Amino acid sequence: MKYFLSFYLFIGLMMLFGCSGSGSGVNTGPRNTTAVETCYDVTITRAGASQTQNICTTRENGGINKLGVSRFVKFTLNAPSTVNILVTRTSGLDPADPDIVLFRAGESLFIEEGAVANREAMNERLTAGNYIAVITEYIYANQAKPQKLISPAIPKEQSATIKFTTQPSTCSTASNSTVSGEVVFERVKHKGSALDFNNIQPVAIQEAVVEVICDGGVFSSSVTDSAGAYSLSFPNNQASFVRVEASMQNGAAWDIRVVDNTNNDALYVMDSAAFTQSSDLIDLNLTAQSGWGGTGYIGARVAAPFAILDSVRKAKDKVLLVTAINLPPLQINWSPNNSTSPTSVGTSFYENSVITLLGAENSDTDEYDEHVIIHEWGHYFEDLLSRSDSAGGNHTTGDILDFRVAFSEGFGNAFSAMVTDDPIYNDSSGLLQNAGFTINMENNNCLNAGWYSECSVQSILYDIYDAADDGTDTLELGFTPFYNVFIGAQKNTQALTSIFSFIKPLKDQNSSSINVIDAMLGAQFIDPIIDIYGAGQITSNPGDTDQL
Repeated sequence: MKYFLSFYLFIGLMMLFGCSGSGSGVNTGPRNTTAVETCYDVTITRAGASQTQNICTTRENGGINKLGVSRFVKFTLNAPSTVNILVTRTSGLDPADPDIVLFRAGESLFIEEGAVANREAMNERLTAGNYIAVITEYIYANQAKPQKLISPAIPKEQSATIKFTTQPSTCSTASNSTVSGEVVFERVKHKGSALDFNNIQPVAIQEAVVEVICDGGVFSSSVTDSAGAYSLSFPNNQASFVRVEASMQNGAAWDIRVVDNTNNDALYVMDSAAFTQSSDLIDLNLTAQSGWGGTGYIGARVAAPFAILDSVRKAKDKVLLVTAINLPPLQINWSPNNSTSPTSVGTSFYENSVITLLGAENSDTDEYDEHVIIHEWGHYFEDLLSRSDSAGGNHTTGDILDFRVAFSEGFGNAFSAMVTDDPIYNDSSGLLQNAGFTINMENNNCLNAGWYSECSVQSILYDIYDAADDGTDTLELGFTPFYNVFIGAQKNTQALTSIFSFIKPLKDQNSSSINVIDAMLGAQFIDPIIDIYGAGQITSNPGDTDQL
């Protein structure tokens, strides 16, 4: 594919926030003064020309994110040429391990990541065009580079009836009646970051596929309405039952399914008891129960897939309110066996048209964490409808991040607040799901604020969107301007995707709001954004240098 978002899971000895665990700080301030800066001479030689630039990468000293802040050098070829890029350490970490990633229009073309300390070289034949050479350090030279963690299948624990195949019913259609009713799921609400099992509320299952099954096949099919109501025909005097799928389907417009990734991707469904009669059946209502028994889950967690589906529906509808588009198919993996263990899925994440969510009780469950689910849907949106150049990876409170990662994770958090119109991000975990963490995206307090901070990004984006005025936030653009930039300028930018490539066209397209947007940036120690590359960022630049 041309662009895809890849999230890497790293094994560690400390508790890490994965993609679902994006965090904010408590004190707005300048960069972490313990950050390690390493500087390099980057020489780019091609036919008839040569340029040398000294740039400095920055990584937290002891921070968990191994990407740190990358730097880049831009160059243009007016004609095809062989290009040599030589990177040589001049100061900082010794030994250092620089890598080179060459991009054009956001697409990664070549990577050099040799093991020679303090230097790296690339030699490639390139066509005419604009290029960006990213210089980054993943780890120190004397350590092994992390590898992508492939999650093996683990034993299945069924949390709802599983549908394996779909086939037409062979039951007679000579004489039919109608079955109708409403379907709901039990949503467990939050109390702070924890799940509050004393506050379980019935919620309509909307837009879900609902069927009458007779003799093992589908006799009739429809979708539930906004109240969870359905009405279907069934064959008289033939044993039938109603089935509700954890799926939403609307032709080419969308195809969304919640499946058990530990059981051959079987689709979650909820079935009624069987019935046989020859007259209309009214008020056949179904409830997908949470399975909670007071001190733990004692029954099938039938509600979980439908809670996930409901959160994704909200994200889908937020985008479709702007314009009617066809959404690429989406599979959502969830299982009670999905844990934070390195031998399981490790964290909730998005990759290659699939969202994978945690579900292991007394560890980390995400089915009722709406912001977590919508955050991952935001990555799906970036990947398949817009573009993200993020390399992914672990990230936590106050990290100094690669600007691609900072923007993608900050957008995911901000988008979850936009969809729910709730700036309080809750992620439950722990024994009895009684712990976790909370982010308040409205308070704007960020440790290590700046363009390398996902906290700063989420604060700025949400403040541009929301209606509440606080401090420098006097703006309410709503979601439409965000959508327009994402599917246009951000998708096609010549730069790497970041807050710079996003804010510059947002300002261009909303010229009356430029001063307010610049004030919001300044509150997060970001200088006015004047181009898509981030030129002139010196106020809170890691390393106190102007190298973007």
